Amino acid sequence: MSMSTSLRYELNTGGSKAFKESRLRQQERIQDSDEGSDQDETDEMMADRQNVVRLELITNQRAGWHTNLEKASWNKNIQHQDKKIQEELRLAAKASLAVRQKALQNQIARDSEKYEQELHLKGKTFFKQRI
Repeated sequence: MSMSTSLRYELNTGGSKAFKESRLRQQERIQDSDEGSDQDETDEMMADRQNVVRLELITNQRAGWHTNLEKASWNKNIQHQDKKIQEELRLAAKASLAVRQKALQNQIARDSEKYEQELHLKGKTFFKQRI
């Protein structure tokens, strides 16, 4: 970089007319802001209003998130309950089947004893192969 380029920012070259005018405008703005407390109050009021709007926006977003989470949680809860009900139905069907099988086994045992007694009264028996 050339020396003139780097010194351009470091040296106080207050000789330019545009620089002097901008500096005067800045000083006037500073003085006006000191004198114009109404503007300060308006600025503070606007800042407070903007802060309230920002906080309400954040609150509304959180409320929306909670609503969505409640819906998702409710749906998951329903799915969980459906799975639980299906499992209970499956176990109930399995238990019912076991009860019916046991009842049939008992009925077959009673019937076979009855048939054996009837055959015994007639002097007959079931054929049993002995090895």
